[in-house]
Amino acid sequence: MSSNLIALDERVGTDITGASTLTDVMDLAGFNFEVEKVPVYTPEGEELDTHFLIRRADTQKVFNVSRRRYTPVPIEDMFKPFHSMVQEHGATYEAAGTINDGAKCWVSATLPDSFKVGNRDDEIQKRIMMLATNDLSKRNAYFSIAHRVACNNQYHAISRAAGQSNYGVSHTKNWQDSLDSAFENFKSAILAHKEFEVQAGELNDKVITADEVRGFTTQLFPDRIVVKGEEPKRKSNRLRNRREEIVDLFITGAGNQGLTRWDAFNAVTEFLDHHNNVKKLEAPGTYAAERRLVSNVMGGAGDILKQKAMTLLLNVNKFEPSLYDDE
Repeated sequence: MSSNLIALDERVGTDITGASTLTDVMDLAGFNFEVEKVPVYTPEGEELDTHFLIRRADTQKVFNVSRRRYTPVPIEDMFKPFHSMVQEHGATYEAAGTINDGAKCWVSATLPDSFKVGNRDDEIQKRIMMLATNDLSKRNAYFSIAHRVACNNQYHAISRAAGQSNYGVSHTKNWQDSLDSAFENFKSAILAHKEFEVQAGELNDKVITADEVRGFTTQLFPDRIVVKGEEPKRKSNRLRNRREEIVDLFITGAGNQGLTRWDAFNAVTEFLDHHNNVKKLEAPGTYAAERRLVSNVMGGAGDILKQKAMTLLLNVNKFEPSLYDDE
């Protein structure tokens, strides 16, 4: 089963499937640069003792202004443990890239084993990803990712036992200790993938109707209400449109059958990865696709929505349509 929808990492990254050595990946991905801290001066020429610039050493591209306690983490030091994980588990590199000239750097690899959900021809690949940031936007982190082949949706493989799906490294003077700890925890990524396989099976075993999916979307995207007297009114139709598109994808989305909570979950992920603000996603020179990769897969707003959808679908017994669905 295939789809013309392109996975976010493959949409924005460089194909590095032929890479095998650390040097190869560093070269192909564009990771061969250093980040430096440089002083900040007042208009009168006095050096500030509280802040400095974070910039790319070779191009002088400024990423941000930071307080003194911020310490850059070398990309190569973040990448070496990830590369060892790839080698240890026989993974294959997929894609890598930089965002905003190196403000963020990322790489993805696919583990050799996959699984199918229930009795469907619905293959889920197990992936791992790394994100290194230089612009104060996020911590550096490693991620366990589930990649659905049918629609190229991607989402965290979250282990309820481990309690996490990403393993962060803070930009502090003790970053090496943080990195060592994060990588040790990252080894439990295999546990997270196994747990996700169980969760997917649970969702696939639970039948749900389109009306119930509509009720589910009202909890995923709650009404924003302005109360005038006793009569509530919704501010706009944006939420209604989002909900109805997800209900439609529940039935018509790539690989979906319109039958189970697994279909409902993948309707949400397809909407977020491929349909939401699609014109922005395809606009050249805006980094929109790159930002969506970080948002939807690496701990941003879209990723949080996917986790919320999974939690609701696993734990809520019955979804009732919203009070405002008939308006």
